[in-house]
Amino acid sequence: MPKKYNRNPYSKPNIPVHPSLSSSTGAPHHGAHTQAPQSSTNVNDLIQHLRRSQAPSTTDRSHSDSNPHPSVHPSLKHILQVPDHPAPRPRTPTAARRRQRGPAGPPPPRSWLEDSIHAPKALRGSGSAAADAAAHDGARRLDRLPGIYLPDERSLTHQALKSMAQDWGWHLEYDQHYVATLPQLLKQALLAYIAVHSPDPATRAALECLFQDDTALADATGSEAITHLDLSGAAVLKDLSRIFEKQPPTPTSFADAAEPPLVPDTWDTPTPHPLSARTPRFPSLTHLSLAHPPSPSWRLLLSTLPHLHSLTHLSLAHWPPPALTPNARTATLASPAGSVQYGATSAYSASDGDWSEAALLLRRLGRATLCLKWLDLAGCAGWVAALAWTDGAGAGGVDWTGAWRGVETVRCGQGWVPRGLRGRGGDEARALLAVGGGEGPEEGGVGGWDVERERARYRERVGREAWVAREVEVRRVEARVGAWRRGRAGRVVFEKTGVEDWLDGVLAERSRGGEEGG
Repeated sequence: MPKKYNRNPYSKPNIPVHPSLSSSTGAPHHGAHTQAPQSSTNVNDLIQHLRRSQAPSTTDRSHSDSNPHPSVHPSLKHILQVPDHPAPRPRTPTAARRRQRGPAGPPPPRSWLEDSIHAPKALRGSGSAAADAAAHDGARRLDRLPGIYLPDERSLTHQALKSMAQDWGWHLEYDQHYVATLPQLLKQALLAYIAVHSPDPATRAALECLFQDDTALADATGSEAITHLDLSGAAVLKDLSRIFEKQPPTPTSFADAAEPPLVPDTWDTPTPHPLSARTPRFPSLTHLSLAHPPSPSWRLLLSTLPHLHSLTHLSLAHWPPPALTPNARTATLASPAGSVQYGATSAYSASDGDWSEAALLLRRLGRATLCLKWLDLAGCAGWVAALAWTDGAGAGGVDWTGAWRGVETVRCGQGWVPRGLRGRGGDEARALLAVGGGEGPEEGGVGGWDVERERARYRERVGREAWVAREVEVRRVEARVGAWRRGRAGRVVFEKTGVEDWLDGVLAERSRGGEEGG
């Protein structure tokens, strides 16, 4: 039978000795023969040896660079005559070491940048469209409402109000207990500065904080004497009814709450019902501006204005065409007779001259503002024809001899003039205002004709013709309204903002020529 070998499972493993311990300078042990030192062949030992033999690590290098010399107290440097250490080398920031890369693709053509409002400052304003856009943006003005108090531009009050408007969000957060103590005259001016210079529109919370009274905050001036309220660009249209009414104070404890009414002895005993505690926040308000609304809504406007009976000046500059369902211009409904338009105004109503819904809403607006004397419709030249629209029977439009018989001034127009019509004389303007009129082609480019220049000139000519068509329509509406009110009510004046006298005369000639030809 084969011999069995029993291996000891608890045998001591053969662990190699570290090279530093294997070398001995003394005599060998007793009874041991002398052997030559063997080099270690362990992989881990070789790796450790290579790491120690190589250059120092990054941590040691950074530590040696940051502190190359031992530190000495400044009081001992002069005694020990230790020289000053050299300053450390400046560290290059990580962002600077990276290569700056621009947007992918080729650069845009110069003509695109000249006519873009997002172009760099070096090229912005060199094109006609950019110049006209800059003039159009200038419609945001401090004197939107006539008669409003505005400090002199060279005064300290002007600089302070402008600075507060530019940082209105910060002041509303940290000076909310102090802005309510401003004089009411400065509050009116501050709202006008916020409408022009503030990056953030005014909100309902800002107005409630600004117009607190002494019941909510000590030394607050309130809003009883406010006559001008410039809410241009403010996001308050949804909360107009709450802004113009004071909310009753909420009791803070059970003792502040009103006592419960007494229970009558019999059921037929009359019990007095207290009137509502809501009072108007601006009882003296006569001038209101809602120009440049971020989210306009004619439905909310018509539901709020009937509560403002004392309004004499109203600004609706840059409002869209009157419509109750502006987002349903292209929506249709399926019916047995076919598809039916969902709203009263379609996408082709303006081109077809159908202003039935717009005239109806303006008629409702007139009934809600019986004391109106001044109306601002600047920037609304696209739908100003609705002011003189009537149905086939000559009715259904704005009641200029009834509800709006007291209107004396209507500010209309587009508020800006194309660059090609500025600083020109009457004869030269007539040549430019002719249909298809314009300067001839200029020499340049390949073959004496520059494509980019001609495209820019074509866009300028088309924009000028559209501007002229709107201005001519404004003068036709003025003539119709004047004919209706002749002999029945006072004369109404249509102010054309931004149009010079000589240009107004040329446009009036074109409007009269169009009416005679029609």
